[in-house]
Amino acid sequence: MGLRTYLSGLLLLTGFALAGCRSEPSPPDAPPPGAVPLTERFDPVEQPYAFVLPNLKPVAGVGGVRAEDCGKCHKDLYREWQSSTHANALRDIQFQAEITKKDSPKWLCLNCHIPVQNQRSYIVTHLADDDILRPVTRPNPLFDPRMQKEGVTCASCHVRRDETGESYVIGPFENRYAPHPVRTDPDFLRSICQRCHNPQGEGLTRNLVCWFETQQELEAGRSALPPDLRAADCVTCHMPETHRQLVDSVEVFPNLPLRTSHRHTFVGGGVPKWYALYDSLLARGYAPALGVEVGPVRGLRPGGEARVEIHLTNRNAGHHLTTGDPERFILVVAALRNAAGDTLAQARLRIGQTWMWNPARKVADNRLAQGDTLSWPVTLPLPETLDGLRLDVAAYHVRLNTNNARYLMQAEGVDERLFPGGAQYVSHAVDYYPFASFVYKEERDLRSGARRVYTLEELIALSKAEQGKPLEARAY
Repeated sequence: MGLRTYLSGLLLLTGFALAGCRSEPSPPDAPPPGAVPLTERFDPVEQPYAFVLPNLKPVAGVGGVRAEDCGKCHKDLYREWQSSTHANALRDIQFQAEITKKDSPKWLCLNCHIPVQNQRSYIVTHLADDDILRPVTRPNPLFDPRMQKEGVTCASCHVRRDETGESYVIGPFENRYAPHPVRTDPDFLRSICQRCHNPQGEGLTRNLVCWFETQQELEAGRSALPPDLRAADCVTCHMPETHRQLVDSVEVFPNLPLRTSHRHTFVGGGVPKWYALYDSLLARGYAPALGVEVGPVRGLRPGGEARVEIHLTNRNAGHHLTTGDPERFILVVAALRNAAGDTLAQARLRIGQTWMWNPARKVADNRLAQGDTLSWPVTLPLPETLDGLRLDVAAYHVRLNTNNARYLMQAEGVDERLFPGGAQYVSHAVDYYPFASFVYKEERDLRSGARRVYTLEELIALSKAEQGKPLEARAY
């Protein structure tokens, strides 16, 4: 995984950050009495999420460090990134609502959503009285508002500073064609995900639970993976390989070889940041991780009880299903409906973590590890006639249930400097922000046994059709 390489590089970079960029002004005034330096409160190696990547100079031969600069030559990669969760990390409506909370350490949360110091208007140097909610800051003279809008931008993973403070590009292989300085370090690139997707920082505040254990889940589940995937990491699944020229400007670089590179769509659980991004979900390589098998329906007697067993398997995720954000869960609904579509009876199953708040604490967890199968027996009362009766089984990947979504839309104080128009987007999130996606749907006629299993294209269309629907009309 190259974790040792990554941590060593991060420590070196943190040293550069503390020394300051050569183009920055002289050191600021002394911090207030009792303020604790950030490096005394957090360990740069063990807790890298507490530090932004230091200000970067323009890369020689490129002219800048924005994604748009990289995209002038790497057009395919740039287009892929533009539709990704990373590119929308700052424009995440849920995230913007979360950082309005009084007990939210906004500066710390931003370290993963805009990870490069150039993207921040201020530099955090200390914590007043060692209080994580009271950062001591000074202005950042190299703040780039356009780069800020790029969220998790190319430089977050691919640009670093050398021993003299000059910027260079980290690539996966040697490249004698590049017009900019390149250092080859594939292990670093494959482990950089852990900075934000596997941080260790529980207990920083009473209710901050944005601490994931995805890497530990993957390690624990390796033995259940197929033999050819037991060495898999984040890149294996979320950045699948493709064969292409890395630069699209063949008229400028006509002799570039074809390379085995990685797609930069970073597709995940299939709940995009905006409804419009459903349109590119399949092209970005999305496939549900949940496998659903609905057994035969038994006990079909008028006035009796229908019995069916539903098997739910984590087929495609090396980590737990679901992972990351503790509010995510899988919801499975089995419903009896008549010919008019009216629901006569239903059963619901939730697969995920359960948390209590203030202080935050996990009280239950029934998520599926890699390869795990949960068998769910369902019993539903039958009416006096079976004519036109059908069994519907639907599974959703839920990012926010209706209660939490309602709470989100009441958030006040959205920072319009970070998120122009943010207050409107948050208060009307039902119009912009998908709260859940269909990952399975089946309809079965109980008389004939005929089944209709929805295709992935149909599931995406159903998910997109939730846009604007009142919360009360949603299943989750």
